[in-house]
Amino acid sequence: MDAPVRLRVEPARAEDEPALRRLLREAPLRGRVTVSLEREPSFELAAAVEGDRHDVLVARAGDGAVVGLACRSVRTALVNGAPARVGYLGQLRLTRAGRASLRAVREGFARLAAARRSDELPFDFTSIVSDNAPARRLLEAGVAGLPTYRRLGELATLSFAIPRRAPPAQDGLRVVPGTPERLEEIAAFLRRHGGARQLAACPTAAELASPERARGLAAGDFLLVERGGTLLACGAIWDQRGFKQTVVRGYAPLLAAARPVFAALAALAPALGLPALPRVGAALPAAFLAFVRVADGAEPAFAALLDAALRAARARRLGALVLGLGADDPLLPAARRRPHVAYRSTLYAVHGADGARAAAALDGRPLGPEVATL
Repeated sequence: MDAPVRLRVEPARAEDEPALRRLLREAPLRGRVTVSLEREPSFELAAAVEGDRHDVLVARAGDGAVVGLACRSVRTALVNGAPARVGYLGQLRLTRAGRASLRAVREGFARLAAARRSDELPFDFTSIVSDNAPARRLLEAGVAGLPTYRRLGELATLSFAIPRRAPPAQDGLRVVPGTPERLEEIAAFLRRHGGARQLAACPTAAELASPERARGLAAGDFLLVERGGTLLACGAIWDQRGFKQTVVRGYAPLLAAARPVFAALAALAPALGLPALPRVGAALPAAFLAFVRVADGAEPAFAALLDAALRAARARRLGALVLGLGADDPLLPAARRRPHVAYRSTLYAVHGADGARAAAALDGRPLGPEVATL
């Protein structure tokens, strides 16, 4: 039943910026580890890396206070192997007052759907932490007036412990940093070998060089694995902590009880593959391993890439390196051989009646959205 106080749903205004950041802090994502996905010092700085067009809606109480937030960011991704314009629904946050108004939730979804342009696919995609059962139950229930959430599969986000010493590069494989002169080559490689993954990113060289779209990422952050001058794999260490932070807000009881033990063993954690459990209120000292691509038949190059990235992460004094792969990605078994903690999220296509056919036409290739831009 709707709350007796009606909420106004409308586009966010420039003066709402502090309230948006406060809502992200105060409405965390709950699970075994409860985290808030924050955007300090500016909401807009982080939004730019997620797409080239954005719709940001807020729900307001009668006194004007922001009690709800929803965003739709549009980017070009590879859908069934071809570039397409597609929206991602993110930053869905509601205070207690916002959750009480199903009418406001319905209106928010309707407004975001109405903002879709003619060159964009008739569905969006989104991800929800797999152990966030309340949110999944609501959105999968087919509630009248809400869009359909069509389950596409799971993503595995691996947070790798940084070892004291990673294995050396394999014989015959050379790992070199990227350069500005090679961004065109890198962009072409990303597109050529991204089509095997559903919803994979396909940035242009200009986007990779953009201080807005690739904020915090430099050409030298790319690691290129070569053999005999042929590019076999690539990936980039993208440290986004200057504008996006993952802050621990709480632990499930068993994890909370175990945290002092992990803290005492912190020096041995990388060798033992133990998770780092920061104190509540602390940001995770992690960067993404983004834009990972491997040429067909060059799986050993992925192992070389991952080991080189872990060496580079240690040199940068990072506490963890985060990589997202589809749960059925053929690279996942090799990635799991390194000490890590895995987090699961469920990916959905979100659509109304007009997008049902297009969403159903998504084929079964492994999921591959770039988690650094979600």
